[in-house]
Amino acid sequence: TRVGIDVRSLYVQDEIAISEKLDFIVGARYDSFDIKVFNVVANESRNRKDDKVTPRGGLVFKPMENISLYASYSESFLPRSGEQFANINGNNNQLDPNTFTNLEGGIKWDLRPGLSLTAAVFEIEQSSPQIADNNPETLDVIDSEITGFEAQLQGQVTESWYIAAGYSQLEGEQVNRSGPTGLQPRELPEQMLSLWNTYQVSHSLGLGLGLTHQDDSFINNSNTAFLPSYTRIDAAAFYDISPDFRVQVNIENMTDELYFPNSHSTHQTTVGRPLNARLTVSRRF
Repeated sequence: TRVGIDVRSLYVQDEIAISEKLDFIVGARYDSFDIKVFNVVANESRNRKDDKVTPRGGLVFKPMENISLYASYSESFLPRSGEQFANINGNNNQLDPNTFTNLEGGIKWDLRPGLSLTAAVFEIEQSSPQIADNNPETLDVIDSEITGFEAQLQGQVTESWYIAAGYSQLEGEQVNRSGPTGLQPRELPEQMLSLWNTYQVSHSLGLGLGLTHQDDSFINNSNTAFLPSYTRIDAAAFYDISPDFRVQVNIENMTDELYFPNSHSTHQTTVGRPLNARLTVSRRF
């Protein structure tokens, strides 16, 4: 099978200062996806074209020089991909794009020069046609409603200590034509956490330590199979031989945990790398 994809996009956005502390942002994006598939065995060609204009808008309020509050609304869509190309048909609703709407509000706070905190709450609605059926009375569409919170702290805590930390909490439910199903959307861990620290021990020597955690999540719409939760611990050490040369050692998955970060439905599960080390020599120009 040979696949040709032509993608075209156009994006327009304007930021309007309503006052010294309040800005209004409005924009729109046009996307066009033209997909052509040639099946060598069957000696047949199929194609499909999806295009859509999606709006976005928001407000940014700065009560203080180092604090920004924002609220935004946006829409987007995502054409199907992967093995679905093999069954592509211009009239096949199974391949209709997923559509998304996102409502979000948050804060960005510069705690000090070089150290910032961001946090946001959001609500996402996803619509995903599931079967090839042009009859709107029988077309099965799975809608996912997701609400969540995320926060990130990044920057220099002290002159020697750098931190990058992120946390998210998600809740979601599938909704069909009859209403809420009580089922969760696939691959939606309730909690995720990432943390990475580096500490400059001396002028030349630095150390790094961090972890990644992900709660368990279902990998199919029927919620009959799931990926288990995992926590991976990583470490690093680096030494500057000169202002231009650095030698660095990274150790990943220090506890040698067997984990699965993601999965394509109930098959093609990704297996995380076992305990491994990497040596890097770099030069600055």
